[in-house]
Amino acid sequence: MAVAVVLGGGLVFVAVTATATARRAAEEKLTQVEFAPPPEVKPEPVPEPEPIAEPPPVEKKLRPKVKRQELAPPDEVPDEKPKESDAPLAEAEAPGPLDGFTDGVKDGVGTAPAPPPPPPPPPPPAKPEPIKKPTELSGNRSPAFPKAAARQGVEGSVVVEFTVLPDGKATDPKIVSGPSAFHQAVLDAVPSWRFEPATQGGKKISCRMKKTVVFRLEDE
Repeated sequence: MAVAVVLGGGLVFVAVTATATARRAAEEKLTQVEFAPPPEVKPEPVPEPEPIAEPPPVEKKLRPKVKRQELAPPDEVPDEKPKESDAPLAEAEAPGPLDGFTDGVKDGVGTAPAPPPPPPPPPPPAKPEPIKKPTELSGNRSPAFPKAAARQGVEGSVVVEFTVLPDGKATDPKIVSGPSAFHQAVLDAVPSWRFEPATQGGKKISCRMKKTVVFRLEDE
C-alpha cells in the first residue's frame, strides 16, 4: 500500500513537472517574435524646370536692294580729255527712306522746321568807372601847435581820416595815429578844410580820405 502511494505520488509529481515544463516551453516559444524591416521610402522625383520661351525675332526694315545698272566698258579710250561744263548742277532728288527713317525722322518726310538757335549769352557786366580822388584846395590852414606840447618839446605826425562831401567840405574826422598831444588840434582844424570833391563818371560823390599833419617845433 505504501509502495502504491509512493508510486502514485511520483507519477503525479512527474505529470505536474512535465506539464509545467511544457507550458514554460510554449510560453518561451510564443515570446520569440521577429519584426519585419520598415518599408523603403523612395524620394519624390524633382520636377524639371519649364523651358524659357524665347522672344519672337524682331523684323528689321531693310532698304530694298536695287540692282545696279551694268555699264559696258568702252571699246576705245579717247585721247582728248572731256571738257568741263559750266552749266549749273542739277537739283538733288529727295533722299529715300533708310531702315524706316527719312531725314532723321521715323516714317517722316523731313519737312519739320529746324529748332531755333540758342539765344546769345548775356553781355558781361559793365565795369564801374574809376573814381577820381579829391584834391585839396589852397588856403587850408594847418592846425595850431598846442602850447602844452611846445613847452614839453613834443613833435610828431598825426594821421587823420575824414569824409569829403560832394560840395567839397570835410566832415566826420577820426584820428588814425599820432601823439595824443596833437589830436584835438587836428580835429578842430578839419571842418575848415575845403577840397575839390571826388567824381565818378562825371558825377560828384562823397569819398573817404586820409591826411598826415606834421607838427615841428620850428614851425611853431
